[in-house]
Amino acid sequence: RGRPVLAVSLTFAIIFGADFSALFRGRRASPRPSARAPLAWCGLVAVSDPRGLVGDKAELLARLCERVRHRGPDGAGYAGGSTWGLAHRRLAIMDPLHGQQPLVRGDGAAVANGEIYNFREVLSAVAGEHGEEAAAVPTGSDSEALLPAWRALGAHRFCNILNGMFAFVLQDCDGKKMIAARDHCGIKPLYMGSTPENGATWFSSELKSLVGVCEPANVREFPPGHYWTPEGGIQRWYAPQWDDAAFVPSERGAQNFRAALSRAVRGQLMSDVGVGLLLSGGVDSAVVGELMAPMMRERGESLRTFTIGQEGSPDVTAARLIAKHLGTDHHEYLFTSEEAFGIVEQVIYHLETYEPELVRSAIPNFFLARLVASHGCKTVLTGEGADELFAGYLYFRDAPSASALYDELRRIFWHLHNVNCQRSDRMSMAHGVEARVPFLCPDVIAAAMGIDAERKLAGDERPEKAVLRELFTGEVPSEVLWRTKAMQCEGVGKTWVAELQAMCQGAVTDEEFAGAAARFPSNPPQSKEEYLYRQLFEKHFPKLDASVQVWEGGCRAGGAAWKSDAYTRAGLVDTSQLMAEGGKFRAAPQGQALSS
Repeated sequence: RGRPVLAVSLTFAIIFGADFSALFRGRRASPRPSARAPLAWCGLVAVSDPRGLVGDKAELLARLCERVRHRGPDGAGYAGGSTWGLAHRRLAIMDPLHGQQPLVRGDGAAVANGEIYNFREVLSAVAGEHGEEAAAVPTGSDSEALLPAWRALGAHRFCNILNGMFAFVLQDCDGKKMIAARDHCGIKPLYMGSTPENGATWFSSELKSLVGVCEPANVREFPPGHYWTPEGGIQRWYAPQWDDAAFVPSERGAQNFRAALSRAVRGQLMSDVGVGLLLSGGVDSAVVGELMAPMMRERGESLRTFTIGQEGSPDVTAARLIAKHLGTDHHEYLFTSEEAFGIVEQVIYHLETYEPELVRSAIPNFFLARLVASHGCKTVLTGEGADELFAGYLYFRDAPSASALYDELRRIFWHLHNVNCQRSDRMSMAHGVEARVPFLCPDVIAAAMGIDAERKLAGDERPEKAVLRELFTGEVPSEVLWRTKAMQCEGVGKTWVAELQAMCQGAVTDEEFAGAAARFPSNPPQSKEEYLYRQLFEKHFPKLDASVQVWEGGCRAGGAAWKSDAYTRAGLVDTSQLMAEGGKFRAAPQGQALSS
């Protein structure tokens, strides 16, 4: 059965410009891949077709995978049999003759999106338990570890040993075994759908690949921290101790967290084309930069930083200071409110949501990823995730107790896949850029969630994220280290959101808005801004509104167990607290004035 798989792969590779010559090379393998790992991030589409009723899978999956070409414009591949098919789009940044996907190895095939940072350790574990031959792989691609580990360790243990951001589908070429899985907190996207008429199950990196294939009622987001098999269905593999209802965080110190974060930053510098940093001007990205800069100097590489905002905005002002402090090669893009309104439809198409808070925050990310790509940088680290670990949002100031704060951290952590991770992945991948998130390494999460929640409470004399800030006192400039938390939509400019909302209102008539509830009975729009976003989503994803997560109460703070007036579904109520006249950051007890 192996020969037809390779033949189909070669045909598809020739049509779409991919190079599958590696499949036919001699495979004297080594369980110790080269130190230089080929990196490729990508898009995938896969189908499990147990009845063999899906016709011409190669042609169909090629068309569906073409919808995510932006995730991988450098090549395409297909492998399949009578009861399965795997298609892939690839963006290669080194060693283009190796690591091409689908990987077809012996009696198995794989398509994967993301990075396995500990792939060498995974292969070593397989070799230690099952011998060198069981861990033999022909290339240094991190994806090579998937098939051997799946065979050797079984589904549950296999997923738990991986450290990375990933979504993948693995298949035995005889069609008997298959597994699909997603990383622990949904850093990388995955959707699934079904077509009951032929008994097939579908998987795709983005929602758009399933439009017109599966009925909307049969499409869902694949849950993070889970895997799927035909015989067992969806099963949870990521069940951290800190998420147990009986767990009480009690660690008073934070040095274990700092050590874990430092290891994560170093591990995520895995690249042969250099790694940049998205420098928001907030404490989270400043901390990553503080750890990252000396590591880049060790490598003999300069650190490139990228910032988005409007002239005079809090983020731009603070990012310039951090860039100067770190000595980076700094780049920024200053956008106008009119530009923001002009890309709303593109943002919604790539973001695949109509949730207003998320759409607003994604607009600056779209500009930022475009800036990164324009400078030839393909991999960046970010500060995403720190607020969910350290209670960084302003509404946490109203938390009534440590236990209530901790419960809220757990609640918003499990929304990351629909919010921060979705924004970070979709906006960066829209421009062929991979965004990595060291704060969301499993070891970092465990260390942060183990810190006593009492230490995360904020008050009049103790700002949000004080634990994190104190760890880097004397390193990160205090003007930035102690500045007030700003969500990205406010930090990049204090007035642009209101201006954007005014333009959205002008694009929707009173008559249209009056019929909002009738047209959109599920999660009906509450403003003309929300109506416009919903209308644009429906244009590209008809009747798929159920696939969108909408915050209870219309915003992140709306679902908290306590009431906070800091945020509404329209955004931060008082943006003046972010920066006062004269460039002084407010509400941070140790804050100082900033100069541009």
